[in-house]
Amino acid sequence: MPRTETDTNPRSDSPRDQAVAWVTRERLGTLDAGARRARDAWLAADPEHARQYESVWAAWHVTDTVPQADLRKLLALAESKAESKPQSGAKPKARSGSESSFVQPHRRRFALGLSAACALLVTAGVLGPRLWAPEPDFTQTLVTAKGERNRFVLPDGSLLELNTDTRAKIALYADRRDVELLAGEILFTVSPDAARPFTVHTGQSQVRVTGTRFNVRRDGDAVALAVEEGSVAFTAGAWWNRSTRNLTAGYVLRLAPGQALAVPHQENVAAITAWQRGRLVFRDTPLSQVVAELNRYLHEPLRIEDKGLARLRVAGTLPIDDPESVLAVLPRIAPVIVLYPANGGRVLAPQ
Repeated sequence: MPRTETDTNPRSDSPRDQAVAWVTRERLGTLDAGARRARDAWLAADPEHARQYESVWAAWHVTDTVPQADLRKLLALAESKAESKPQSGAKPKARSGSESSFVQPHRRRFALGLSAACALLVTAGVLGPRLWAPEPDFTQTLVTAKGERNRFVLPDGSLLELNTDTRAKIALYADRRDVELLAGEILFTVSPDAARPFTVHTGQSQVRVTGTRFNVRRDGDAVALAVEEGSVAFTAGAWWNRSTRNLTAGYVLRLAPGQALAVPHQENVAAITAWQRGRLVFRDTPLSQVVAELNRYLHEPLRIEDKGLARLRVAGTLPIDDPESVLAVLPRIAPVIVLYPANGGRVLAPQ
């Protein structure tokens, strides 16, 4: 039976071969709406699919940057190796018209071109690193312990204020400034430099600016962004299907795992960043959420075993400069007492 545009399943079980098939069809412009949906479903089915798909696209982009004379030499070498190497355990099969005479040779040449690009990356000891991994001018790993806060000034003058239990990696390049926030929370005051964008990477999302003041918090795959000054672009999603929201001062956006990027909304950013001034601010907040926030700072966790008490909503501010002292202050904003069971730990109970 002839193959139609919606008959999209690649013949090979290899994620690499499947990725080459999908990318080839994109380059040839033969993906209709149904095929794009099938491709997206394939990408979402397995992280390895997405990794191979990105790798194939990256290899293709390399070929766009390599001098044509060099690329032709590598392509000729890849073609000769591909023609001489038998498929392991496979016998040639007739195609019975399942692919058009136009698409099949183009797909083959495209796949060989990708092989050449990959060979270039592997074998070129100088060219590959220059294209893909330029050396940063400055690197630094920043860490704070639980209950600790710290400040760090980058060589470009940007200020990073780290909250409790935070880990981040800094890399400054000639044309960009990158921060990978692995966990925790940072209040950024970015020195303006239009020629060197400043990007905060948080897993599958990122915040991009040239100069502004904003707060980023990462709890696993959950990310919260609050803008105090200036404007930022917040991008999230798998790399082949990303969404971007632009935020200005006074706006907040939270990204929950597995959910689409929401619309930014206004919120009290000063209350969100009060931790930088040694305070936590709560307004009509369930006590369970208050305890969860306190446990970010306490060395030994606080528990609530009474479900009714957990739902109690409270308002007030609590100090975090000395996290353990908050246990004495908490009864001032809620009708609770702190118990110290014989088996260890601390438990909140009704007064």
